[in-house]
Amino acid sequence: MFAVGIMRDKPGVHTLELPKPEVKKSDDVLVRVKQVGLDGTDFNMIRYNLQDLPPERSEMVIGHEVVGVVESVGDKVKSVKQGDAVTITVRRGCGECTPCLHNTSDMCLTGRYKERGLHKLDGFLTQFVVDQEQYVAKVPPELVNMAVFTEPISIVEKGIQQLRVIQSRLPWTCSHPEHGFDSPQWGGCKIALVVGAGPLGLIAVALLRLAGVNVFAADIVPEQHVKANLVHRMGAGYLDARNKTPAELIELGAGEDYLDIIFEASGAAAAALELIRYMSRGSIYVMTGIPREEVLMQIDAALLVRQIVRYNQVLVGCVNSNRSHFETALGDIGRINSSYRSILDQMLTERLSFQDYARAFLPKGPNHIKTVIEVEPWDKISAKRK
Repeated sequence: MFAVGIMRDKPGVHTLELPKPEVKKSDDVLVRVKQVGLDGTDFNMIRYNLQDLPPERSEMVIGHEVVGVVESVGDKVKSVKQGDAVTITVRRGCGECTPCLHNTSDMCLTGRYKERGLHKLDGFLTQFVVDQEQYVAKVPPELVNMAVFTEPISIVEKGIQQLRVIQSRLPWTCSHPEHGFDSPQWGGCKIALVVGAGPLGLIAVALLRLAGVNVFAADIVPEQHVKANLVHRMGAGYLDARNKTPAELIELGAGEDYLDIIFEASGAAAAALELIRYMSRGSIYVMTGIPREEVLMQIDAALLVRQIVRYNQVLVGCVNSNRSHFETALGDIGRINSSYRSILDQMLTERLSFQDYARAFLPKGPNHIKTVIEVEPWDKISAKRK
C-alpha cells in the first residue's frame, strides 16, 4: 500500500510501502482515504526535521486532516457503515487521566497521548487506514467535498467554546441580555481581533462573524492580497500589520471601543506577547499558534503581571480537539460555505494528486493558503459502487 511519511534519521518526505490495514477488532472501521489536508504543522515537520516516530518503528505516515469512505466495519460498529463518508479525529488518549478516560484527550493531563501523523502514530496520507469507531465521525453526503476542513475547524470550535465558557463569568456584556457569552446570540456587541489570516485565522473570522462578533483581522500581507479579500468577504475588517505596532493595530481596529477577544492564529511569538499589553479589562486572549524558532525579547514582567491581575484578564492556550468539536465543525462547515460564497473552496489554493505529493512540500507562492492531496477521486468510489 502506497503511503507518504518520514523516516528515522532521514530528513525530508518519503514514499513508504506498507501492508493494507485490516478490520481485526469488533469496533474497527476500515477507511479508504479520499483527501488529506496539509497545514503548517506538517510543513514544519519536514522543514525542521521534527521527527516523533514510534520507538519501535523506522518510519511514520504523516497527515492528520482526512476525509474518506468506509470500506468495511467490525461486527459491533453501529454509527457508520460501508459507503459512508467519514473523517477521523487525531489524538489518542493516555488511558490514565480523567480527561482521556472521558473522551476529551485534547485536555490530557499526563502528556502521554499519541497523535495520528504527528506523535508516535501513523497518519492518514496513505490509501487505507483503520481506527476504532469512537474516533470516526460520519460526514453528511452534501459536505464531502469540504470535509477535509473538519479538523482545522474543530480547533477553532474548541477555542471559541473555551472563551465562551470562561467569559460566562461576565453576566453583563452590554445592554442586550441576549448577548451574554452563554446565550445563542452571544456575539452581539462584541469586538474581536484575529491575529493571522491563514487557514485557522480565516476560520476563526468565519465562526466569530457567524456568531455576530465585530471582527478585524491582521496579517503581514497587503490589502490587495487574497487573504485580505476573503476577510472582507466575511464582513470583517483587515489590517496590514507590516510597519504597524500592536498599539496602532488596536487603535485602527477597535479605536476606543472595548476589545472583548483576541484570537491568535499566527504562531508569531513576539507579536503574541506584545499584544497582551493592549488587552481590555476583563477580556480574553486565546492562543492557538505554536512558534518553532527561538525568539528572545525583553519584557517588563512586573508590569505584565500587574496588568493581568488588576484587569481580570484571561490568557488561554488551546490545542487539539476532540470528537465533540469535530461534530460541531461538521455542523458548521455548510453554514460557513453558504454564508460566505463558497469561501472554503477559495481557501483550497493548492490541489495535488497523490503521485504529486512532493510538490506540496516545495516553497509556496505568495497567494498560498491551503493544500489538499487528492488520494483518490470521489467519482472513483461511486463508479465502483454501481
